Parts: sequence; structure tokens; C-alpha cells
Amino acid sequence: MGAVPVKVDVHCRKCGQDKRLDIGKPAPGQQLQDYLKLLHDRLLHRPSFECFGGHFELRPPMPEFWDVRWDSVGED
Repeated sequence: MGAVPVKVDVHCRKCGQDKRLDIGKPAPGQQLQDYLKLLHDRLLHRPSFECFGGHFELRPPMPEFWDVRWDSVGED
């Protein structure tokens, strides 16, 4: 799963719909697990020293009523 776009299943508790969303792709040479950790931290705004600038905001960019099913990560 190097340069291939990665997708994940997301369930909306508000409307009940499920969607498979494109979450980008790891940089060349970047391990998938490292990419997913940075993405997870970014979506929840849990700053880490490697996290896209590590800035703080009041609310995460992902709606609080979304359930991301990280165990569904895959290429399609």
C-alpha cells in the first residue's frame, strides 16, 4: 500500500449512512502505520511532534458524530 490511495469506512451516527472515504496516501518511503497515526492525530487534533505543524484548535476537523472504522483501511 505505498503510492496507492488509501480508503476507510466511516459511519455517520446522525444520518445512519456509511461511506468509504479516500484518506490520501503515504509519502514515498513512509510506512502505512506511521501515516495512519499522523492522520488519526490530525483528525482528532491530538498534536504530535510530527503532526502537520502540531497546532491546537478548539474543535477537531472531523464531525463528532462520525465513527471512523480504522480496521477497514484498505486500497478499495
